[in-house]
Amino acid sequence: MNLHITKSKNAESFYICKSYVKANGSTTSTIVRKLGTLEQLLPEHGTTRDDVVA
Repeated sequence: MNLHITKSKNAESFYICKSYVKANGSTTSTIVRKLGTLEQLLPEHGTTRDDVVA
């Protein structure tokens, strides 16, 4: 499992993703849970982006 961060023009979204290997040998990932945007997570986890990522 790992953290995926997607950036758009207006927001930065955080997702927990799971990576795995398919039967044909190719790798893929799927979203397990959407954590929210940076603005939503700042009050809960800290005052900077680094606090949210940690």
